[in-house]
Amino acid sequence: GATANFAVSLSAASAQTVSVVVNTANGTAVAPGDYTARSNQTLTFAPGTTVQTFAVVTLADALSEATETFSVNLSAPSNATIAAAQGVGTAGGGVLVGGVEEG
Repeated sequence: GATANFAVSLSAASAQTVSVVVNTANGTAVAPGDYTARSNQTLTFAPGTTVQTFAVVTLADALSEATETFSVNLSAPSNATIAAAQGVGTAGGGVLVGGVEEG
């Protein structure tokens, strides 16, 4: 397997602590066979911080499959609004890439 790192970023630095809840959701890639699901992880941005990362572990299997996808969803912002609520990770040959933005 591999690790897919999603960058969650603020559109500008804040003087307040900002937080957002992150969850994964199945697409054509399905947990637990293709990736390890993540549920209700809170990302916290200290004042002045603009980027946090969210890692999703992917699982290699012996099957020859087409590219598969899963979603990373943002919700419940505190001291911010969400500009892009969903990012997509792609699984092909056990390697995943993707990103989301919060602003």
